[in-house]
Amino acid sequence: MLEARPLPETAEFAEFGGAFVLCYQMPGLAEDPIRHASEFLRQAGWQVVGVQEEPARIGREEAPEPEHFDQALIDDEAYVFHQWRVEDNDDETRH
Repeated sequence: MLEARPLPETAEFAEFGGAFVLCYQMPGLAEDPIRHASEFLRQAGWQVVGVQEEPARIGREEAPEPEHFDQALIDDEAYVFHQWRVEDNDDETRH
């Protein structure tokens, strides 16, 4: 799980203050899973600002969102954004 914020040049920047991104990756996809996820998110217009949970190998029964776990089995990776709006930031990431 990573914490990210939208890059200023993206459409999401005006709407979202940040997101927690749940990252599913197949074992062996990348030597450094956090770096790989960070690069994926940057290409999607987001900058990683923190690591909420270190990578861990889990089974489907342990996955918080099993349908996304299943998608990673097909695509080798899946990313689930749990965004919050700029006006709802409170003490969360601000940009």
